[in-house]
Amino acid sequence: MTEYQVSLTGLHARNEKTIQATQDWERSRINEVTLKESFDKDCESLVELQRHVGAEHVTDGQITLAWQDLFRPISSGFEGLEPGPMVRWFNTNTFFYTPIVKGPISSDGKVLSKVVQRRFVDHGSSLKIILPDPLTFAELAEDRHYGSKEKLQFAYSDAIRGELRTLSSLGVKYVQFSAPSLVYRLKKKPFSRAELGQLGEAVRSALKGVSLRSGFYPFFGDASPYLPELFDAIPTDEVGVDLTQTDDASLPATSKGVIAGLVDARTTYLEDVESLAARVEGVVERTGAKTLTVAPSSDLRYIPRVSADEKLELLGRLRARVRRGGAPQKAKASSRRGAK
Repeated sequence: MTEYQVSLTGLHARNEKTIQATQDWERSRINEVTLKESFDKDCESLVELQRHVGAEHVTDGQITLAWQDLFRPISSGFEGLEPGPMVRWFNTNTFFYTPIVKGPISSDGKVLSKVVQRRFVDHGSSLKIILPDPLTFAELAEDRHYGSKEKLQFAYSDAIRGELRTLSSLGVKYVQFSAPSLVYRLKKKPFSRAELGQLGEAVRSALKGVSLRSGFYPFFGDASPYLPELFDAIPTDEVGVDLTQTDDASLPATSKGVIAGLVDARTTYLEDVESLAARVEGVVERTGAKTLTVAPSSDLRYIPRVSADEKLELLGRLRARVRRGGAPQKAKASSRRGAK
């Protein structure tokens, strides 16, 4: 019998008060203490909403100044790295500072523990951290030291491993590797099987000796060129697919958990629960997954906070619907890529 879960998959939108507070702080209208209070309240409301919808592993939404982008604490805190030029984050209206690799990458294992909201662990939550996968880091960084994407992936993985061990010791329970570079190829050819295998080994290196549940989630593109190998090559407990971009019919049978990115994170349009439930049933039938996590297709930072929260609430209703069972009522489901 399939266990149904719900989870966020990335950075969450800030609310209007936090956005205004950030602007006020940048203009020296408020001090950093007042700004932090706004971030804390915003983050607490998101965690409370995740608890309300029954998320097994909650994320702090990376709602702090430290997480201006997915790389920032890493590029600012690890030895051998520094933030570089600001560039567009794939085809979104958001930006990130390019990690500049200026020397050997290393970490004391205490960088991420300073920016993760550990207070939620103390309050009984199973906390999840979301990090760039080795390939996305290597593809988007500016390498001035290693001269090889393979070497860069493994150097990053080695540094991350110590961080994950520390986070585990502090009570963090889950790590998700966000992997947009794998599938966002546009006119470029997909990576080869050898390169996929190399990525899998880099992930394995990052997780060596780490007692965290783990997930791997590629988004912003079609994962079908890597199926079914993706589920075998990546040594995480769960593997995800952005099903707003990938045909459900391409999904393979797997013994792993499946993260099903069914809810479109880049539109405020609110999908129909019955249609989504029909797709969930189809995914379970194709994969045989013992654990299926319903999730957004990517970060929910690209839409207003009220809409992002509505998407999360929708996922909670979807999980309740499929747990309840029974045939979806006249659902207009589609397994075609990009179906709404």
